[in-house]
Amino acid sequence: MKSRILRLMPIALLAGLAIVGPTAPAHAVPVTFSTVGNFTGGDDPTGNSYLDVANGILITFQGVNLPPDNTVNASPVTGATFGSFDTTGTTATSLKSIAGGGFNLDIFQTSPDPGGPITFVGTLNGTLAIDASQAFVLFATPFVPQAIVGPLATVTYAIVEADRGVAGRADISPNGLSSVQGEIRASVVPEPSTMLMASLAVPALLLYRLRKGKASV
Repeated sequence: MKSRILRLMPIALLAGLAIVGPTAPAHAVPVTFSTVGNFTGGDDPTGNSYLDVANGILITFQGVNLPPDNTVNASPVTGATFGSFDTTGTTATSLKSIAGGGFNLDIFQTSPDPGGPITFVGTLNGTLAIDASQAFVLFATPFVPQAIVGPLATVTYAIVEADRGVAGRADISPNGLSSVQGEIRASVVPEPSTMLMASLAVPALLLYRLRKGKASV
């Protein structure tokens, strides 16, 4: 009897998988998120702008928070813009040094599961003028995904900037907008009903084959 059960188990397992279908179907997961950026240097190191009045430098970070810009379909991975640096308020006519400081990018998620913030930490460097720029933000952990794990899905976010071949470097253009590019991955948590069907299918098929075998004897 025991050997008969062992012989039937592979057949039952395959049949059970056929009943419930593929274990990890690939399909798009709508992800809705928002971003906030904060500078830690300049004349007012508390908000979304870096301000140096004496040198005529103003850099403002515009976060992503309005539809449809803040919703993407991760299937299972997609590129996304996490916000932009705006330098249109800079008035310096020649390159001026940026005093330095940090920049923190916070990401909040509203769907498929609420979560966050997850934070990417960078430093602000370089020089800037109204018509020229060597300014940039260098993120400390580029390409390292940070995850928001919820009951519906696991979503990971990563910075994918690599300007001038430097991982994590996001160059800031003069007199305009410079976006921060990222990557979003999502994987759906299997539904409990699917897992239950798989667990019930195997013993049911085994029992059916054993009874059929006895009846044919």
